[in-house]
Amino acid sequence: MDLPTEYCSERGISILDLCEAVDMDCRVLGRHDRVAHRPGSLDNACEGMVAFCGWSGEDARERIGRSAASVIICTPEAAALDCSSDKTLLLVERPRLAFMRVMGRFFAAPRPMGIHPSAVVHGGAKIGENVYIGPGTYVGRAEIGDGTVIDGHVHIYDGVRVGRNCTVQANAVIGARGFGLERNQDGEFEEFPHIGGVRIGDDVLVSSGVVIARGTLGDTVIGSGTKIDALTEISHNAAIGPDCGVCASVVIAGSVRVAARAWISCGAHLRNGITVGSDACIGMGAVVTRNVPEGVTVYGVPAREVVSVR
Repeated sequence: MDLPTEYCSERGISILDLCEAVDMDCRVLGRHDRVAHRPGSLDNACEGMVAFCGWSGEDARERIGRSAASVIICTPEAAALDCSSDKTLLLVERPRLAFMRVMGRFFAAPRPMGIHPSAVVHGGAKIGENVYIGPGTYVGRAEIGDGTVIDGHVHIYDGVRVGRNCTVQANAVIGARGFGLERNQDGEFEEFPHIGGVRIGDDVLVSSGVVIARGTLGDTVIGSGTKIDALTEISHNAAIGPDCGVCASVVIAGSVRVAARAWISCGAHLRNGITVGSDACIGMGAVVTRNVPEGVTVYGVPAREVVSVR
């Protein structure tokens, strides 16, 4: 299948330009005069494409040897390979990261801007410069920072502040009232009024179907640089630190505190009120009922610390 024109370069990208784009130590093995016109996967690439190889050892040798890509980004270990005249290797320590940077520099689709005619934006909203708001989206009395992209069919309630250069994907809901209940003397539920908001830092990704509840009295907080995958729920008063990774289908209950650079794997559930330390890792499907110390990995139901066996 042919790639859209925005993912192709008619003039071609030189080896020198590719090396500059990876922004890390890079050694060239093979001809320096090749150019790349399109990105491709290692196994399905054809002539004129740039690809990357994240494999090592004999797997790398076989896959690079089979690939028809003209330029392949791979580890320095590949320097031991017999590089034939039909391809050039760019040797870096982190091939996938280098390839991502090449994609971002040369092959990224143009960033949309403007407000779609079918979007509804409250008259009291504060919209920054170069913002995109997609079709069917509603923005209440909220603040949207410069360069932020909000896809279609997103609902952003009053009292939400979204920082600069964020991405909010389709069907996300930010700022809805949380699930705060108390039974009265008759055993019936009464709801806690939520008068707080949501505060999202810069460079945050909120993926499709994510729900972030407003705080009860203060704000629910998402730190700058944090990435939240699809179908995740973040409850009222939670505070997620900067540069965290929150994978798909995670449930973070009310008042949870997650420190910087923590990683929460797919399907994990975090009990209300617990704390997760910086650089901690929570495994897939874990049910976390206790605080997780800094730098610790936990998994299981209930979650327990991973103990190395020597």
